[in-house]
Amino acid sequence: MKILTISFFDDNFGDMLIRICFDRLLNVAMKNLGYGDGDYVIDNMHIKEIDEQKLADADLILFSGGAMFGFNNLGSFDAIDRITAIAEDNGTPVIFSSLGINNMHADEESGARLNEILRRKCVRAMSVRETAEVFTPFAEGCSFSVVSVCDPAVWAKHVYRKEVLEVRNAKKRRIVGLNVVRGGLFKANGKKWTLDDEEAYFKKLTELFDQKGIEYRFFTNGSVLDNNSMAYIAKNIGADPDKLISPDSTREVVRAIAGFDAVLAIRMHSAIISYALDIPSIDLVWNEKIPYFYQNTGYPDRALELELCTPEVVLRMTQELLDDRGFKADEEYLMTLYRFLVKALGKVLKKDVGEGYGFAEVSHLMSMQESGIEDDVTDYRTKLSRGRYCYETLFNADMERRAQIRSLKKELKAAKKAADEYQAKYEELAQESEEARKKLGKINHLLPVRIYHKIFKRK
Repeated sequence: MKILTISFFDDNFGDMLIRICFDRLLNVAMKNLGYGDGDYVIDNMHIKEIDEQKLADADLILFSGGAMFGFNNLGSFDAIDRITAIAEDNGTPVIFSSLGINNMHADEESGARLNEILRRKCVRAMSVRETAEVFTPFAEGCSFSVVSVCDPAVWAKHVYRKEVLEVRNAKKRRIVGLNVVRGGLFKANGKKWTLDDEEAYFKKLTELFDQKGIEYRFFTNGSVLDNNSMAYIAKNIGADPDKLISPDSTREVVRAIAGFDAVLAIRMHSAIISYALDIPSIDLVWNEKIPYFYQNTGYPDRALELELCTPEVVLRMTQELLDDRGFKADEEYLMTLYRFLVKALGKVLKKDVGEGYGFAEVSHLMSMQESGIEDDVTDYRTKLSRGRYCYETLFNADMERRAQIRSLKKELKAAKKAADEYQAKYEELAQESEEARKKLGKINHLLPVRIYHKIFKRK
């Protein structure tokens, strides 16, 4: 059996972690359903790079999670439409799992189009990671009920068990992680919070931390653009370069967060990974998915609206996080996704094992599938691809500006030549005008004499 999972491939490694954890959870579910290692293979496809051959070869297609649904700046809606249309033509079952549904502000036309996609016969089951109530109206008339589950990344501690233990055993001091993002993230989500606002926030906050003796590190989820913003902010506020963590893989993001005792997140997966590693966090609300996550995990007060987020408030909450030494991820919450997968796969594959394994068995089997070098290679390739894209974008923009400069220089040269010609013409006309004035002066001088002679000649 050929199983195809579809996800985002991005240098924001939170998206990569979704795929990594989901594939391993999928393996456990397939084992639970009685399938051996040789009975199936799992392949992956980037949602933005549709491979029709992979779709044609697949016996089962699963969307592994993330902010795919929603009419937002990620632009995945059209891809979902195309993929499910191909699956419909091929008669391939599709399962939507733990999808993010942020920015579900559909108009009548787009809402109807989404409902049309979900009512395709190929779509057999759906779960969302925020809340089913938000999405249910778009699934009206479908053959399934929308289920709320966790994000796959909440299983990160088990997939990266060795790394987490290694980092924690080496810890010598308590550290707070400060998550930095690109300034444009807020604007893209309709928030009036600029990179300058973010810089001012971190400047004041770190000053307060220094006064209180709270040690901290800046970090990102790996995005090239986030890394650039972090370096820019750190330079402007005079932060120690040794306090900057710029991960180049999903593994490095998990290792970075594992070294913290509290996390002040902005990217949602910084908060999700923190939760997975039993580390308390707070998060700035730049998107509606943030408060949904904290509501689902039982800490709604730890999602901070930007308007109310001041360094003084964050300092107080940071101290509360550091005091919360008993924080631990809820096993039942983690199991919501697994139980959905067992039930949905069982229905499609005609295998029924009820709710399936318990948490102890699932967590053990997840730990037996620790992330390997193949995941790192995929991460590095994705990071290089993203870096190349950013470089090419800047290079092309620079070449366009250079072309504009050359064009403007030509125009300026032509304008100067025209100006010189006009100046020469002006000087020529001015000289002619001066000569004409001189002649006119002579005429005016002789005119009275001529009139005098004419008068007396008549007499």
